[in-house]
Amino acid sequence: MYSLRSRRAKILLFSSSFAVIAYLIRRYRRSALLKKRRALVISKESRTTDASSPSSPIRNALNKQFYHQLRALIRILIPNVKSDSFALLILHLTTLITRTFLSIYIAHLDGAIVKSLVQRNPRQFFRTICTFIGVAVPASFINSSIRFIESKLSLALRTRLTQHAYEAYFKNQTYYRVTNLDSRLLTPDQNLTDDIETFTSTLTHLFSHLTKPFFDIAVISWSLIAMVRQRATARGLKEVPVMTMIVFLITFTALRKLSPRFGRLVSEEARRRGILRFAHTRVIANAEEIAFFDGHQVEKNWVLKLYDQLREQTNLIIKKKLWFIMLEQFLMKYFWHASGMMFIAIPFLTYDGPPETDDPVGDPLGISARTEAFTVSKNLLTSGADALERIISSYKEIAELAGHTDRVYTMLHVFDDCANAHYQRNLVTTDENHDEHSSSVVAKKKVAINQRAEGKIIESDEDIIAEDVPIITPNGDVIVESLSLKITPAMHVLITGPNGCGKSSFFRIVRGLWPVYSGRLHRPDPSSFFLIPQRPYMCPGTLRDQIIYPHTVANAFVDDTKLMEILDNVELKYIVQREGGLSAERDWKDILSGGEKQRLGLARIFYHRPRYALLDECTSAVSIDVEGKIYERAKELGISLLTITHRPSLWAYHTHLLQFNGDGRWTFEILNTEKLLTLQGEKERLETQLAGIPKIQQRLNELCQLLGDDTTAPTTREDQDHEGKNIVSPLLFQSTSINIFRAMHQFAILILFVAILEFNHGCYITNCPIGGKRSSDLDNESYKHQCPRCGFGGQCFGPSICCNGLGCRIGHPSDVRQCSKESHSLTPCVINSAVCSSVPNGRCAAHGVCCGTESCQIDESCSEASNQEADNSREEHLPHSRFTLLQ
Repeated sequence: MYSLRSRRAKILLFSSSFAVIAYLIRRYRRSALLKKRRALVISKESRTTDASSPSSPIRNALNKQFYHQLRALIRILIPNVKSDSFALLILHLTTLITRTFLSIYIAHLDGAIVKSLVQRNPRQFFRTICTFIGVAVPASFINSSIRFIESKLSLALRTRLTQHAYEAYFKNQTYYRVTNLDSRLLTPDQNLTDDIETFTSTLTHLFSHLTKPFFDIAVISWSLIAMVRQRATARGLKEVPVMTMIVFLITFTALRKLSPRFGRLVSEEARRRGILRFAHTRVIANAEEIAFFDGHQVEKNWVLKLYDQLREQTNLIIKKKLWFIMLEQFLMKYFWHASGMMFIAIPFLTYDGPPETDDPVGDPLGISARTEAFTVSKNLLTSGADALERIISSYKEIAELAGHTDRVYTMLHVFDDCANAHYQRNLVTTDENHDEHSSSVVAKKKVAINQRAEGKIIESDEDIIAEDVPIITPNGDVIVESLSLKITPAMHVLITGPNGCGKSSFFRIVRGLWPVYSGRLHRPDPSSFFLIPQRPYMCPGTLRDQIIYPHTVANAFVDDTKLMEILDNVELKYIVQREGGLSAERDWKDILSGGEKQRLGLARIFYHRPRYALLDECTSAVSIDVEGKIYERAKELGISLLTITHRPSLWAYHTHLLQFNGDGRWTFEILNTEKLLTLQGEKERLETQLAGIPKIQQRLNELCQLLGDDTTAPTTREDQDHEGKNIVSPLLFQSTSINIFRAMHQFAILILFVAILEFNHGCYITNCPIGGKRSSDLDNESYKHQCPRCGFGGQCFGPSICCNGLGCRIGHPSDVRQCSKESHSLTPCVINSAVCSSVPNGRCAAHGVCCGTESCQIDESCSEASNQEADNSREEHLPHSRFTLLQ
């Protein structure tokens, strides 16, 4: 009774388990079918909306695209039969075949051991055990050799593919083009490292796990057939191979139909992993800026968001593998085990021949022989089942290999396209006030994003000639429609313009980094150019390597004496002693200051002596005197300077001016330094006076509130334009008597305010640093380190000389010594009544002060009574001066 219940419970448990598995398989297939239908609908809609949109790179693991990509990569990995990779492949194949025959021999030894036990033959048992132990030594070595040679083969394939990829990456400036001119590869660093390593290791692993199982199946099948022939009288032997093939086909079809698309899943996981790594790299590269702005929270949220996306993809793969591995284990472990036991039992259960006996002890029924045959058959079938299991389970690994193959093949394909100037870039949409390459200039036209560059680059002897060459960004924005100019080696060109107008873009086109979309560009060999950016690149190596970069000590003759002269030209000779010599190795980008790195970058042009030096804001952290010395020395060596700068101190070292206006227009002319300096000074003075208007207006409103006057000055530009475009005219022109009274009252307040400012603020020198003194209240220690404004709307025109709308004044004579090294305006104010003697064409500006057109100084001849007062009503500005308070 108990056995009956137990049998019913087992049947119920087995049937319920089978029902659950069948239900899960059905549900999985139904969900997969729904997803397939949805994807089909989406693909149809995408084809109707955009017929040119490319399809998914990995639709199926085993398709023509995968075979084509894999064949192309194998040609790179194994170029010929004489290569090292091919020799390792043959050696690996030999060890795999040897391992297969050893497995069959060990299976027969297991049968012999069991047979000797059944026969109770101790001598045969110990002899077989010793043979087994003797065979275990070479078998262990073969097993270890398989793993060793597999690792060596993987490393050899990785080395060959990496060398090929690096060769393509560093050819024709592909490393620059792939990230700046093309947008198909988001993380080329990951493609060159992780993707190549994963592809080669997966390929080598699959070779081992597919080659050996096929040999196992072939040799094991031959051994089983030989054993079956010994029992030819058994019934049902002919049906065993057919039943085996049916079981295999059922298993393979079920796993293939229900297998998730691991290739697409793994490829997406690798893509998200690369984006996460790039985010970490971006944080490291911009750590200082992020720390200054306290942007750690934003960066943390962004990195966590990318990690969550990677985690979701990894969880999706884990969930897919859960059900697939469950089905795989059920079919290939338990179902195949039961089927194999049935196939083994058929010959023994249906054998009708004479008893098999050959043992000396006596075994009339041949039990020991049958036991031996059963053990050998079981071991062989187990090995064969394991081989079939590896073959079928490798479908998942093949799908993963398809994803890695696609990424590596795409990388090499993009490298080849970029080397041949074939670019594909996704359009970056920008609003009307912002552009990818511009902060103040908006390109009004765009070209096709993947338009081929049809311009011609012609190598010339010396001159740079542009004939209708447009400046177009990689995003397709047209900065300059047509640029035509000629630069000879005798010219030194100053390039100016607002941000994003095309200054640095002009350098990129001349050097060949950006394509020429139309027109003609005549230029010397690229080796004739040398670029010094604002932040020079500090390569790994010694101080000597920094100077001669991109040369190396191995391929260039380096004279340390000349290198010391070069360092002396850029005022960096002290670094050699400070850092321990030219052979000292340091992390130079962290040790050197900003000015030292810029001067070290400029030292490279003295070493290489190019025909053209492209200088892009390369002296922004260098003092003016050292900067001038460097430019003079470069001109003496015959180096033509093409400089982008905002420093007026560099204008004197150039002969021509290339100016971009920011709206697509440009001018190229001979540089007039005096005219440019006058215009620059006038621009700075106007900007200074305009910057003071809001403060004056605010103070005027505060005084009106303190005095109880409800009339305030206009606060908007529209009000100023409507009332007369200045802050006093609305107070002088009112239509009613009340408004006139209020205007006069407010004007009196304005005069009082001016007097207060004159009393409290005094004079100061333009750009007065810390330590400058006031021209009044010298005895007050609280004013000693202040540098306030020069009266109401005033401007300094000499040592301690301040001029405003009411006149000029001079401070204490000690201020002349304190501020003798300060910069002053080039437009002083003068008085027309008296002429001083020490300054040509000078006029007395105040008591003992003589002013000319460029400077003011103390002159004892200015002692007339008309010049005794500090504020003289007869003083006025020169006609070209625009520093008047009331216009």
